[in-house]
Amino acid sequence: MQNLLYKVALITIEAGKIALRYYGKEEFSLKEDSSPITQADLESNAYITQALQKISSYAVCSEEAVLEYAKRKDLEYYWLIDPLDGTKDFLAKNGGWTINIALIRKNHPILGVVYAPCFDELYMGLEGFGSYAIESQKLKNAMESHCVDEVFLDSNKIRLNGERNIADKQLVACDSIFHSTESTQEFLKKYHLKVQKYGSSLKVCALARGEADLYPRFNGTSEWDMAACDIVLREAGGVILDCMTKKPLLYNKESFRNNHFIAFSKSQIGGQIYRDLLAQE
Repeated sequence: MQNLLYKVALITIEAGKIALRYYGKEEFSLKEDSSPITQADLESNAYITQALQKISSYAVCSEEAVLEYAKRKDLEYYWLIDPLDGTKDFLAKNGGWTINIALIRKNHPILGVVYAPCFDELYMGLEGFGSYAIESQKLKNAMESHCVDEVFLDSNKIRLNGERNIADKQLVACDSIFHSTESTQEFLKKYHLKVQKYGSSLKVCALARGEADLYPRFNGTSEWDMAACDIVLREAGGVILDCMTKKPLLYNKESFRNNHFIAFSKSQIGGQIYRDLLAQE
């Protein structure tokens, strides 16, 4: 499974190269839910789907090519991908978009890769193996030299242990650049949280790095938004708790929509906000 993780990481990198060809262009159309879609989304999706089918026999479910519930509900494994997470960030040219690929086993992700091409940030998580990142400058240099392969990834991975890496004692919460809500703002004020804005899955990856403490999300997300970064955070000692069930997010639901949630870094599990969530009726 470790080799599979590296193969998936290489696929995300190639998909990132494809998406970058369209970065800076403003053309997009609207999907039925009024969210934007670009040619980068479509071509990244086509490449990832074909590449995953070459390395495994698992079915593929994507934001841009949904596998209906009847076909996936009894699957033991399937791929869940967001070929371009953060299309609004992509169109805004702020760099905060990612390529997300996860392997789902029954109802939870066991493998996940998140790649942010503009920042040269790569995150990998594998159940029982750990959570890792590749140092950005090393990845950038290796890509410029065309020497990114499985050996490079294995030799240069850095373990993410989730330990807090923030000088300020004040708790730091991630918030979305485009999807913050009034409820989120009230939560931030209630707990006197310092705010850091990120796009896409990078909010959860910041928790895995220990560079943020919490990520409250009180409006809509879908399973493909969260699966890859979820396993990265879990293997770094953190957790994403569903505000309704008070349990970790579940996947392979009939509806892809997630309930509201709060993601906790390792250092915040058992803390005041964690306890308050569990105590809510």
